[in-house]
Amino acid sequence: MEKLTLWKKEINKDYLGSWDLCIGADNNEKPVYKEVVATIKKIEKQAIPDMEGIKKGNTKATKDELLVWFNELPKPMIVHAKTNFQGLENATATPFIEKWVGKRVCVYVEKGVKAFGITTDALRIKPVPKRLCDVCGKVISEEIYQGSMQKYGKALCSKECLEKAGIQ
Repeated sequence: MEKLTLWKKEINKDYLGSWDLCIGADNNEKPVYKEVVATIKKIEKQAIPDMEGIKKGNTKATKDELLVWFNELPKPMIVHAKTNFQGLENATATPFIEKWVGKRVCVYVEKGVKAFGITTDALRIKPVPKRLCDVCGKVISEEIYQGSMQKYGKALCSKECLEKAGIQ
């Protein structure tokens, strides 16, 4: 996979976007995105630039949007799509915004979303996927999964599974 930089990353530096999860390009020069398991740190409604108002000539146009900050990501995510509110509810198992802080969710990119009159790649939220050992199939924690993948390139839960996988 070739390491390339999406142009959008150079323009929008204040808020999290699909470009922030891009890890390169496939053989067809299409973006490849990572999923990030992240803990919600803070949620707050803030006035952000309103691009529709700015396009109409009001250079100071703003609109209130819900922003979500994550411990593992450098910028807040704007949550304005009903899809992402539903994703947050499903991932946190509660419809109450105040209860989302401290919950872990999976931030990912959905390709080919129709929004604002164009087709684009969009951030989405889903429950943290269950991680399974590649050898025995047991559920493992995200930390063990990440460490094992980084060190061995496989999801392994124990020394026994490490040996069964033929890794010394």
